[in-house]
This record gives sequence, structure tokens and C-alpha cells, in this order.
Amino acid sequence: MTNYSEQLMPLFAAALGSLIFWLTGARLTGSTKFSLGRGRYAGAFPFIGAIIGICFTDAISRTPGLFMLALGAGLIAIAGFLRDRFRIAYMTLLPYCIVITAAALYSALPAPVSGLRILAGTTWVLLIIFCLKVSALVYEMPFILLTTTTLTQLVYFAQNTHNRTAVVLNTSLLVASVMLLLYSAREKRVLIGSSGIFAAGFLLAAVSQIEGSGRLLLFGLFVPSMVILFPFALISGMIVASYFGNRLHRPGAGSERNWSWSLQREKTVVFSGLIFLCLNFFGLLVLIEAPAFGYFALFLLLLSSLAGFASTFARKVTTNAPLPLKIEIMGISIDAVMPGQVIDRITSYLGQHEPGLMHIITADSLALVKVAEDERFCTVMQRAEMVVPDGAGIVWASDFLGTPLPGRVPGVALVSQICEKACKAGWKIFFIGGKPGIAKQAADTLRQDFNIEICGIEHGYFAPDSAEEEATLKKIAEARPDIIFVALGVPRQEWFISKLRNCIDHGIAIGVGGSFDVISQTLPRAPVWMQQCGIEWLFRLWLEPSRFMRMLKIPVFVLQILRHKWNTN
Repeated sequence: MTNYSEQLMPLFAAALGSLIFWLTGARLTGSTKFSLGRGRYAGAFPFIGAIIGICFTDAISRTPGLFMLALGAGLIAIAGFLRDRFRIAYMTLLPYCIVITAAALYSALPAPVSGLRILAGTTWVLLIIFCLKVSALVYEMPFILLTTTTLTQLVYFAQNTHNRTAVVLNTSLLVASVMLLLYSAREKRVLIGSSGIFAAGFLLAAVSQIEGSGRLLLFGLFVPSMVILFPFALISGMIVASYFGNRLHRPGAGSERNWSWSLQREKTVVFSGLIFLCLNFFGLLVLIEAPAFGYFALFLLLLSSLAGFASTFARKVTTNAPLPLKIEIMGISIDAVMPGQVIDRITSYLGQHEPGLMHIITADSLALVKVAEDERFCTVMQRAEMVVPDGAGIVWASDFLGTPLPGRVPGVALVSQICEKACKAGWKIFFIGGKPGIAKQAADTLRQDFNIEICGIEHGYFAPDSAEEEATLKKIAEARPDIIFVALGVPRQEWFISKLRNCIDHGIAIGVGGSFDVISQTLPRAPVWMQQCGIEWLFRLWLEPSRFMRMLKIPVFVLQILRHKWNTN
């Protein structure tokens, strides 16, 4: 009975200390403003309180090195608090965090302590902190990650005798993380900010360092690998399932949508927690050299978790509801049209001889990301008379959000279709954009194919707001074109077209991006199968590796769509 009480006493002490410090910290910072979103600020108080609570128990109050590690956690938590309160840059705080971590590890690690071990330990601490910070993109994820990892390590410690300091740190982290997770489960938010993440990351990394076990350090690799790889795998899986599940790679498949996509935040968090737990226990089974039955049971748990998530994420629906005329994605109205309907709208507009310029934007996912970054560009997009879905990413996003578009309106194909109609209707066309000579090659190719009337050709290599740009605007106005193809790239071509509004009495201007390069055969177009699968961007990246930095914004677009889905589903 006495032994049982001694085992529970540290847990009760950690829970009490965590709760007291949590409430005290909330009171002390109650009138302080933090730009961390909705919720009450707790910072690192629950984690520090759990350690101090354990220190008051007789059984482990004399644990060597514990005081220095608790002090290190407190100091690094203060650095995180400065970030939370005053938005001090991470790079400014980094040298102080390195010094604090190195000093704490040097004082706490058993002798002999080499400089290489201190360097490796400090790097490990910073890596764990970084990974926890990444996981914080989903509010509850750091608590889930800390709880599953510390719980698994506690089971591992129970198998044999281990370093007491490592057990104390792990127990305090487990207790504080469980309390935070339970509080969050009540649909309430507590903000630990950078302060809590810095302290928790420091303590979690210190467990494997103090234990001095190579096997436990190897097990610790699951923490950063899960945080970095799991969200990527989950998001990629959802995109592939939603894209090919509704056959969005086939023209016109959006009107035959068969599946709806549910992304409820609570179920996603529970699913992620189960996956983290499975991966942690896999590492545990390896460490304790468990029999095959243990792996089989864990595999069944993993399969049931995946099946449960899949059944809630993808649901088959049947609907005969008519498609809307417009849908909204990230604050921009997208016209739900097919290429033939765009031609009809152009024909109608030019036939009515209404004054003014009609601006048509062929939008892709990168354009929508730019909208969120540039208010001026957002205004131009909202003012345009038509915004058509050029990129496959927009078609996917519309379907994923539950407002499916009928399909894509590829810019290159749209240019050819307009020219085919221009030949019959007698429209005059002006070409502007691209490197010197590219616009002329594209225009000559289209004139040979469709016998169109070209009233002007200009390259796009002139500076914005320059005298050459003004001369180009004047030349377009004097040519009085019906159609103006502008290939200056996003967002510059849209700004140029907005200036054309003051120069053109009547006509249509269309931003066509890099279409001239493809039409002039300067760059080959992607194979048909890549066009159908919506990965033309990958072929273009292969041809032009310099576009790599631009392509990095595609994941940003996906995350924005997922966040919007989470907030509205």
C-alpha cells in the first residue's frame, strides 16, 4: 500500500503544481494582450508547475541535475514569452536559446561531458522545438504529440530501471500535456504560445539526452519525423483522393460529382492522435523487442483508424442541383463556365458595342495566393468582369469546398478558340507580352492557323510605369483592337489591363500568362495525360527550374483551402 502511494504521489504533485501555476499564470497575464488568437494565455506555466510540483515529493526531490534543467526550461520559456508578448524575431532569440540550452545540458548531463555532445544535444532541442512549432498549425496537435510521446516513453521506462531525472521530466510533461489536452477537449482554448512550446520542446529533448540511451534517442526521432511527414502524407492523401475520386482529371467531370468531402476539425484531430499513438507504440515495440502479436495488433489499430477517417472524410452523394453561375474561393468570385460559354460571353459583349473594357482573368491557384498577399491585386481581381478557372488547383478547391466547377478553362486553348471565332466574326486582335519576338511568333502561328486580323504586336520587356509602357498603351488605343491578349505574367498583366481601362473605349483584354511561349512552340506543351491530370505545372517546372520558388506557393494555397474548410465544415 505504501509503495502504491509513493508511485502515485509524483503524479498528484505534478498535477497540483501544474494547475496552481496555470491559474497563477492566467491571472498574472490576464490583462496582457497577445496576438495569438482566441483563448486564455497559459504559456509555459503548466509545464514549469508540473516540474516544481514533483520536486516537493520526498521520493525524488534530490534528483541530480533536475534543478538546472528546471531553471533552463524557465529561462527558455521567458525567451518564448518575449516572442509572444513583443513579437521579437526568432533569429534574435536564437543565440540566447542556444546559450541557455547548452549551459543547462552541461550542468545536468552526467560526466564526462564533451563539447560534441553538448552541440548535438543543443541541436536536438532546437529541432524538437521547431517540430512542435510546426505542429501548432493545428491547435491541439502539440498536446496530442506530447501526450502520446511521453506516455509511450513512460511505458518504456517501466520495463527497466532508468535515470531518475529523465523519468521526472517525462512524468511532468505527461501530466501537463494530458491536462491541457483534456481542457481543449471541452471546446475551450488555452494558448501556450512560443513560451510553452519552447519549454515543452526543451524538456522533451532533455529526456533522451539525460537518459543517455542510444535506443531512446533513436525513438525520439519519431517526434520530428511524425510532425514533418505525417501532415504532408495526410494532406497529400486527401488531395489525391478528392481529385481522382471525383474524376476531376477528366473534362466536364465536375458536373457529375459523386463524393462530398467532410473535414471536421474534431475528427481530424482524433484521427491524428491515433496515428501518432500507433507510430509511438511501434517504436516502443521495437525497443522492447515485442513478439509478432504486438505488431499485428498495432497494425489492426492503424487500419481501423484509417478506415474510420476515410468513412467520415469521403461520403457518396447524389444531387441534381444546378451549378451556380459563380462560386467564391478565398474572397474571389470565379465564373462557373466552360470554354464555349466564355466565347459566347465575348461574342455577346462585342456584339452589343457597349462602352468600356471587359477584363477576363484566367486564374490559377498562385493568383489566389497573391490575392491574399496583395490588397491592390485583390481589388483588380474583384473588379474584373470575368474570372475563369485556368488552373487545376482551382477546380480541385471548388470541388473540395462543396461548390464544384464544371471544369477548367485553359489559357492556351482559350486563345486558340477565340482566334477561331475571331476569323468568322472579323475581330481585330492585339498581341502584347513575352520576350522580344515571342509575341510575333505566336501571332504568326495563329494567323496561319485561323487567318485572323492582327492590328498590333508588342513585346513585354518594358518597365512598369515607364515611358515605354505609356507608349505601348497609346499604341493599343490607336489600333482600336477588339481583343487584346496580354502575356505579362501574374500579377503584372492584370495591373497593365487595369491601366487599359482608361485608354480603350470598347474591347476585351485577357491575361494569358505564358501562352505565347507555348503557341510559338518556344516551350512544348505538356503531354495530354499530364494536361488531363492537372499537372502541367510539373512539366513547366521541369522545363524551367527557375520557377521552383514560385511553385512553393502551391502548398500555401492548399493549406489556405484546408483551413477554410476546417472553419466552415
